[in-house]
Amino acid sequence: MSTSINESFRVDQPQPNDIVGSPVLLAGMGGGFEGTIDVRLLDEEGDVIIETFAQSTNLTSAWQSSVTLPSNMTAKRGVIQIGPSGGEGQPAMVSVPVFFGSEIVSGYSSFVMYTIQPGDTLASIAADNPLFAGTSWQALFDANQHIIGDPNQIVAGTQIRIPANF
Repeated sequence: MSTSINESFRVDQPQPNDIVGSPVLLAGMGGGFEGTIDVRLLDEEGDVIIETFAQSTNLTSAWQSSVTLPSNMTAKRGVIQIGPSGGEGQPAMVSVPVFFGSEIVSGYSSFVMYTIQPGDTLASIAADNPLFAGTSWQALFDANQHIIGDPNQIVAGTQIRIPANF
């Protein structure tokens, strides 16, 4: 799965809502003016943390790069914006929401995906998956606040993350 601006530029890594550490690994296809790809990391407020660039060999080639996060960074969530450099004009960028750090929520370093079924509640999902989320509906809510606004109103068919430690 990738995120793209158009047929000629896409981002394969990171995926939306990935947990990313330092360095943040970036990969995709395409390029910009003189093969330059603009990269911005924003915190949850939209403030720029890092602004840099990556290089591809041409407008259609695969590329990969990495960006080292600042050691004093406190943001837990943010957005990585990646797009082809346009020289004088600034073309569109792909915006990929991510979690910065090593834990999805406190005490959980990974997750499994789950599709909400009719009749599910966060409490029932947690109870049915004790090896992952323990018995805490709160951990499920904390890990999915970007998707779930009200823990008492979840929608069947929505994909959520169940926090895990493996």
